[in-house]
Amino acid sequence: MASNDYNWTVGEIVNLPRKVRTLKTSGTTSYMQCIGSRFICIRESESGQRGILLKVLGKAHADRVTIQGGEPFARDDFDEQFNGDNYYSYPFPSSTNLKEVLDILRGNEEMLHRFEKASMHINPNSTFWVSDTTRNRLMIKKPQIYNAYNAELSVPNNDSPHYRVAIVFFYKNELYW
Repeated sequence: MASNDYNWTVGEIVNLPRKVRTLKTSGTTSYMQCIGSRFICIRESESGQRGILLKVLGKAHADRVTIQGGEPFARDDFDEQFNGDNYYSYPFPSSTNLKEVLDILRGNEEMLHRFEKASMHINPNSTFWVSDTTRNRLMIKKPQIYNAYNAELSVPNNDSPHYRVAIVFFYKNELYW
């Protein structure tokens, strides 16, 4: 894909090329964030405003989310190589970026239908994993969820699954994630 192709329209399904960045390397094991695969454009890049691509990854229980390199991490992919193992996770959005996305989706039945049609169910009034973390009494980082219904951040305290989404911004031929 040429760099000047980053000009998508609302509702368009976008197949991004795989890109990775390293979060943490420990011995022969590496933990990486990645983007790639199918996203849906929910806002175009115009008038100096970044466009937004969204991928719904489904729901995940708390036992699937760990902290690696100071960031929340869920093993989405695995690559076993001769010299070590690589684990990949889509990046978790910040609560601020998630709120922006949810504001776009709320009440937009056409957009929600577009996600259903693409087999990416999402409820904009549910709970979502975010990149914001907190520390417990031992100063160990804990992942948090954002409750879109009451706009609160919290550490998950039950065995309920929470949505995972990946957000990629695009502006002037650049991807930001």
